Amino acid sequence: MRKATSRRIKEDKIYSDDKRLPRVSRLGRNAVASPGPHSMDALARMQLEVAAYIEEISIELGAMARAAQLSSLAYFVDMTRLEAAINRRTCQLQLGETSDADKTT
Repeated sequence: MRKATSRRIKEDKIYSDDKRLPRVSRLGRNAVASPGPHSMDALARMQLEVAAYIEEISIELGAMARAAQLSSLAYFVDMTRLEAAINRRTCQLQLGETSDADKTT
């Protein structure tokens, strides 16, 4: 219990001013939540936002790693970007959304 509390405090300090990151409710391990149709859409929406954010950030991180000639780090960042893109597209399909780039392929 103590570790979870200290982690939460650290997360609040790190992300306190960042409005781009979605907030996740603080359900305890013992809480039972049965997902209804609306909560599943909310979960897919949050996953979509997080995946899109990770995809966007990893593009910049990959460019930085390549510029510094950190080839193996650039490779793993690119794998992260690809995984985020796959998850973003999956969430878009769940929500019935498609982006302009996805319509052409």
